[in-house]
Amino acid sequence: MNVLVFRTNINSAQRVHKAACRLCKLKGICRWSVDLEDCDCVLRIEAEKVEESDVVRTIQRAGLFCEPLEY
Repeated sequence: MNVLVFRTNINSAQRVHKAACRLCKLKGICRWSVDLEDCDCVLRIEAEKVEESDVVRTIQRAGLFCEPLEY
């Protein structure tokens, strides 16, 4: 199981819904969450065989900002 962490602009329930509609189509995601209280609106994904680039592309197709968060 891999944990992927991203900085996003998913800062409202409406944007969470837009992201959810896209993320549900990615095979291999076991769990995901967005921290709406964090200044980076951190998207955390637990997944198997999902690449960071796939997540970034998927979120960007929803019209949202997403980049890997280095920690």
